[in-house]
Order: sequence, then structure tokens, then C-alpha cells
Amino acid sequence: MDTSISKYFLAIKINALEHLLQSSPLIRIHHKHYYNDLCTAYSFKDNKTGKNHQYLSSSQKGRNLELLYSHRELIKSKLAHYRALWNSNFVLPCPVLNLEKIKKSRSSFITKELFDRLIPNSNPRPCERPNPYNGTIFRSKSEREIAEILDEMEIEYKYEPLMRFHDVDMYPDFVCFISEIGIGFIIEHFGMIDNANYIETSIRKFRTYTLFGLIPGIDILFTYEKSNAPPTAVYFRNCLNQILDNICAP
Repeated sequence: MDTSISKYFLAIKINALEHLLQSSPLIRIHHKHYYNDLCTAYSFKDNKTGKNHQYLSSSQKGRNLELLYSHRELIKSKLAHYRALWNSNFVLPCPVLNLEKIKKSRSSFITKELFDRLIPNSNPRPCERPNPYNGTIFRSKSEREIAEILDEMEIEYKYEPLMRFHDVDMYPDFVCFISEIGIGFIIEHFGMIDNANYIETSIRKFRTYTLFGLIPGIDILFTYEKSNAPPTAVYFRNCLNQILDNICAP
């Protein structure tokens, strides 16, 4: 698997996970005998009273603690993964970031409110070359590959939602959102750039986006392919890393 990833985006991921880990309650797991049966229990320390509380996993409070314990273990696993990526790609230690300060200092065309309102899979155009992946039917192998990389990077996205630019309806291939810093961007993949009619459509899309103020490389990423030369996953990953560098750089 290709481990290349945007340095600035990776630093944001690591800092966000470290904050989540610090803010999540420390739950301990215990295995103990209870009426001759080996049982699992979960405990935590109440920071207000200083008292330790322990509950069997068969109780409601125990099940709630089990969920908190599992959530914390998932955060630790993800953090270890991203730290390993950092150590394999960069020499200097990951910088400490103030994510709230970064979020307040940035503005984005794709806000959280807008992203949450978007309904995926809104494009009524029939899909001629279906490529199913993770419950979504993508229109091409390349779009499916982009989705796989976005999932791998844990970037939220919605596929072909309806976006209205005044009186123009658009269905971007991907509307993405980096929740850690509250910034979104669009990905448009032009899959037949050597076809004259397709080029005209692509130019109209490009003009519409830029007319309404979207900046290529920051608000929107354009990727391309020719019918006889399908792009590789490395190409898509490099394109994503470039826009992530632009968005996430301090």
C-alpha cells in the first residue's frame, strides 16, 4: 500500500486524535471471578470525587463503559496508525497544532452547514458503467478508486450531491469535508478528456465553478484521464496530497 500522505493533513489528523484521546475518559478492563464464573468488568475514576467505580459488563452501566472503552481503543489504534505513517515519511516530530485556532482563521466555500445539507447520489443521469463500492454505485473505475483513497485517508465525502449555483444545478463528483478544521473542497474527475464533446462539457463545468469564486487547487480539485490511458492510484493520491497541502498548510 502506498503510504504517501500530505504532511500538513497528517499533522492535523494526529493532533485531532491526540486531543480526542486526552478528552476521552480512561476506562480500565478487569477479568474477575464472580460466583465461580469468570466475568468482565469495567472501571473508571470519578475526577470530581476521586472515587473508583466498577461495574460488570452484564449491567447497563457496565455496557456503557464497555462502549467508552471500545471507542478509546479505536482512537488509540488510529493514532498509532497515523503516527507510524508520520515516522515512515518524515524525520522531525509531528508539530503540536491549535486546531481551534486554525479553524477560526480559515474560511471555506464548503461549510459544515452546507456539507450536512447535501444529499448524496442525487444525479438523475443513468449510470452506464456501474462500479459499486461500499454501498454506492460509482460511474467509473476511476471515481471508485478516488472514493477508496478518501476512505483510506478518512476524509468525509458525498458522491454527486445536488449543488445549486444560483440558477445552475451541478452534481460534483465528490464534495469532501475535513471535519478537524472545518474546511471542504470539491473533486471533479474528467474521464474522457480526449473526447471533443466531453471537453466542451468539462469547460462549461470549469467556468461555472470559477465564475462563482471557487479556486482550483484550494476549493476544487480537477483530475483527468484519457480513454486509452487510465490514471493510476498514485496519480489520484498525488493530486489529493497537493490540494490537502494547500488547504492544511499553516
